[in-house]
Amino acid sequence: MKGLNVLLTGACGRIGKTFFEASKNRYRFTLTDRIAPDFDLGEHRFVHADLSDKSSLAALLDGIDVIVHLSGIPHASASFDELLPNNILATTYLFEAAVAAGVKRLVFASSAQTIEGYPVDRQITPGMPVLPANLYGVSKCYGEALCGYYAAKTPLSTIALRIGAFEFPETHDLNNARDLSAWLSPRDAVQLLQRSVEAEGVKHLIAHGISNNRFKRLDLSETTRILGYQPVDDAFQTFEIPITY
Repeated sequence: MKGLNVLLTGACGRIGKTFFEASKNRYRFTLTDRIAPDFDLGEHRFVHADLSDKSSLAALLDGIDVIVHLSGIPHASASFDELLPNNILATTYLFEAAVAAGVKRLVFASSAQTIEGYPVDRQITPGMPVLPANLYGVSKCYGEALCGYYAAKTPLSTIALRIGAFEFPETHDLNNARDLSAWLSPRDAVQLLQRSVEAEGVKHLIAHGISNNRFKRLDLSETTRILGYQPVDDAFQTFEIPITY
């Protein structure tokens, strides 16, 4: 897989840095973000870019095989004015540019916020309608819809990952059983992203991105079957938090 050229957006965020550090000997990366990296790039390339400026995208995508799109406003409290350029326009422009550049696959970082309107004791299974509880979740539903549209109408392969509560065990912000049920550990996140980049024969998939938690907010059966994702961590073993809601 060393010959695979991967564009990683949002490369300086928590998930982006974790994925890059674990995969820098696996792929050839072009990294992009609005802020400069505070880590060693090695042989890889960094391009400072604002993805809401569509004029910069063609050069960024030259020779890219797979896009891992992690950039965007990640806050559940984000306003529409924040989300429009960063989560709506930038994502739309990136899909358009990906098709024009002949990119093979786009892996889109969606969120469990797309279904957070359901009761916390209800497990989310494949095919359930989206039910966001905030505008951030709405913006991710839009991204998932773009994945479906471009997979149906173009040669692009798309995978939307509904990422749960990504937290480092040593600096986590998990408070209750609902949080634990949605945890995605750093090493499971890396495996999930690598499988999303490499899995063959996938035209379009909405996958669930959590760890192998004893109680799972998101059902992992289809994600495991299609991507070969085998998470190893369990929040209920890792964290000493009472199982109460």
